[in-house]
Amino acid sequence: MPLTDRDLARLAPEAVPGVHVLPVAHDRIESATVVRAVLATLRPAAVAVELPTTLSDAAFRAADRLPRISLVLSEEDEADALVWVSAPGEPFAEALRWAGENSARRYCVDPDLPYAERHADPFPDPYALWEIGADEYLRLLQAALDTETAEPATAADRQRESGMAHHVQRARAEMDEAGTTGPLLVLVGAAHARPLAAALATPAATPLARVRRSRVELSHLHPESLTGLLTDAPLAHAVYEMARNGNADGDAAGDVPDLEATVSRCLSLLRGGFTVHTREEQGWGTDRLHRVTRYAAAHALRELPPGPAAAGEPGAASVSGAAGASGSPSSRPTVRGPDRAALTRVVWRVGSRSWREQTREEPAPWQRRVFHDFARRYARTTGQLVPGLYAWVVAARGVGDDNLAWEVLQAARAYPWQEASADDLPTARIDGDELELLGREGTRRVRFRRRFFRVKKRWQRIPVREHPAPADPDDWLAGFDGQGLCSYPPEDVVIEDYGRFLKKKAGGVVAAERERSEPFSTSLLDGVDVRETLRHFQDGRVWVRESGRWPGEAGSVVVIFDRDPGNQYPYLMTWLGEHEDESDMAFYSSHPGEQVVGPGILRATYGGFLMTYPPGRLFDVWQDPDYQGVGEKAEVLLAAAVDYSREKLVAHVAAHPPSGRMRHYAASQGKRIVHVPIGSLSPRALKKLRVLHILVGRDKREIAGAYVW
Repeated sequence: MPLTDRDLARLAPEAVPGVHVLPVAHDRIESATVVRAVLATLRPAAVAVELPTTLSDAAFRAADRLPRISLVLSEEDEADALVWVSAPGEPFAEALRWAGENSARRYCVDPDLPYAERHADPFPDPYALWEIGADEYLRLLQAALDTETAEPATAADRQRESGMAHHVQRARAEMDEAGTTGPLLVLVGAAHARPLAAALATPAATPLARVRRSRVELSHLHPESLTGLLTDAPLAHAVYEMARNGNADGDAAGDVPDLEATVSRCLSLLRGGFTVHTREEQGWGTDRLHRVTRYAAAHALRELPPGPAAAGEPGAASVSGAAGASGSPSSRPTVRGPDRAALTRVVWRVGSRSWREQTREEPAPWQRRVFHDFARRYARTTGQLVPGLYAWVVAARGVGDDNLAWEVLQAARAYPWQEASADDLPTARIDGDELELLGREGTRRVRFRRRFFRVKKRWQRIPVREHPAPADPDDWLAGFDGQGLCSYPPEDVVIEDYGRFLKKKAGGVVAAERERSEPFSTSLLDGVDVRETLRHFQDGRVWVRESGRWPGEAGSVVVIFDRDPGNQYPYLMTWLGEHEDESDMAFYSSHPGEQVVGPGILRATYGGFLMTYPPGRLFDVWQDPDYQGVGEKAEVLLAAAVDYSREKLVAHVAAHPPSGRMRHYAASQGKRIVHVPIGSLSPRALKKLRVLHILVGRDKREIAGAYVW
């Protein structure tokens, strides 16, 4: 609901006539939501923010570029450069942006003084304001700053506050001289709010501060570097932007959008040839990011809770001097902001949906529960009420794999307005605690520090391997000039080893069926059967067992992950082993053209496969007329396994046993199908088997390791 005058008086009290001071939590998106609510209610004639006066022009330009995120960078005889990030959910950026859109004056009032102190003031997670209200949260924030555990203010702090008071008084005087009526809203960090309000009561001297810097740059931030500089996830800023523009009313019951997992990354495989498609033609990139953002906005926005006056507290008086505030509270706009707890549910839904499309694995209910439970507990250990991007990725990796963690990361950093480069500005990338600036003068690396200190003192790399993507589709298209298709040798080693294991397991199943136990009489046979001896303990006799015997092992192995009644695995292929240690294979899989992961490197997911030994004998089973009337693809593979097996056993791994018709077909040739339930095997091992990479040309084997995921 909208703010009342009492809410406004508590959030941004009038320090001196015509000047209101609003304390903020630096870089936090909830604080930006409160700033937007105060701006919409107070309608100030001017805003002033706690940014150095020497950065004014660059800060104003950065705010005007929103929703494109920018960096303000300054280097001035310091060990580290000074950086401020202008993002939609940054409180100061929101205030400067609002002033530019509403023709209000705007000022940067922090004197540019040497400031080596880096306070780590304790303050509660801003998410608390959704439950207790913004005014109560600011009261708790101020109480935390007054505790003995908080770092005491220094002489440099008081010097800065005196300088800010001077610039605020000067800004108010300029407004009066120009005849500008209306309040001036000053936004400063919570630690400076009360000292600044006190300093405004008396005239402040001009600070002995730097009036200009020799080098102040404005740079465009590369989208892959957003997570390195934004405190909150880029998706949270995207949702904030949607709410700010009034575009957050999506279909809350709509389908969960997916990312680019099933799209061929700007390449398409068509009848043996390759055709380049633009991002717009494929609906890849910006459009998909917009869909994710709209879905998140429909599920992760909430209104600011009412203050005490709105809850029925008596004495709701108007704010003196707030000439811009007009109308009753019911006529003022309702302000909504991103709910980070709801965003946790959104990134799981979007990330797990893309993971399912990519790997054909259905996320289990226990994975969802453990994901949310771990992320919540991890947040509590770091002093936060709700988890953020790092906790999301770590939790996803724990309940799934690197691919699930990658999809969750992609969902969390969805921000559709940030292009890889900008025509008007150089581009900046981040690598640890260094910035890589790409401009006309070349590339240079700069060590930097944030304008405002964050509690997280060290850089944390996201523990997930990034999936390579082409800067230009032509770069990967050139890789499809190779002759012929081949497999990726490390994957061959894994699947061949597992095939040999399944061959022996089939023989072991038959041997177990022939095992027998009997009371000891004249021979111990193959040893004492302890279980049977204990079972017949009352008889006072010892039981011995005789292990079953089966000469040899299975000659063919069939593994069925999905019988594919809906034709989700349309790609059919047969290839021969390259040497004696490899088997001949036939399989059906997802179409490899849906996932081009490198230059001439395709990724697919098995629906089922056949392995038969020795190599060099297998005809293309999908074109063999003998199998045209067999039925579904799983039975084609099983029929071929029976025909090509040189042993009497055929291993069959699937969720369900083979049909009686196939058992009769094997028996007619003097062979036996041994069924091994797929649930009895290691899910982790089967997961490794289910992915294959197809290389266009043997030369790709040298580079495939950098692209396989």
